[in-house]
Amino acid sequence: MNQDRGVRRECRVSVRERQGIRFWRMADSRWWKDFDQVVAALQPAGSRVLDVGCGDGGLVDRLGQLGFDAIGVDPAAPAHPRLIRESVEQVTDLSKVDAVVAVMALHHAELDAVTSAIAGLVRSHGRLFVYDFDWSAYDDRAAAWLVPRDPSDADNSLAGWRREHNDLHRGMTIKDALGAKFTVPFVEVRRPYLARMLGRADLEAAEHALIDAQVLPALGFWLIAEKAD
Repeated sequence: MNQDRGVRRECRVSVRERQGIRFWRMADSRWWKDFDQVVAALQPAGSRVLDVGCGDGGLVDRLGQLGFDAIGVDPAAPAHPRLIRESVEQVTDLSKVDAVVAVMALHHAELDAVTSAIAGLVRSHGRLFVYDFDWSAYDDRAAAWLVPRDPSDADNSLAGWRREHNDLHRGMTIKDALGAKFTVPFVEVRRPYLARMLGRADLEAAEHALIDAQVLPALGFWLIAEKAD
């Protein structure tokens, strides 16, 4: 796999591919950029916040800078005083948290186990912040936008995209799993995905404008939910 294709695929990994450099890149700052400010706007300073699937811990460090008592869990986490090298469903010694953040962590997860573990760790009326993507929203319009902008040799046709992603959870599957554990309706915000997948910050505003104009589908989404009593 050449470097361009590796970057392009970094968030398109199946559960079998979660080890190695592509998994690490899933947690880099491009994915949580702006989302950290959403957490900061809605959570009181000093809240205990758990980042599920924290990767290298960049978001944990950022939330700490914003005044939160932030910790992360990830089976591939590096040595770090605020990170636990376990999956969230295997952690046994964590106290309850005020909020959980999951950035690009659920589309390849064992959803029932992970959502049950998250729900068990969040205090009553605590919040869940999710940023993920719905690969099934990709259509011919998205393909027409992506093909001329992707320098890799990837097959960005609709059929090629579906072949590459069909072992990942669809957006609706993620939302249904969360809806069984958290209050609905969710606060849901449609977000760009393709520009960030390419590592092209310069394209994100244009992608977002086309989504707002209903010219492109929104593959990315933010969900904010609250745990009921």
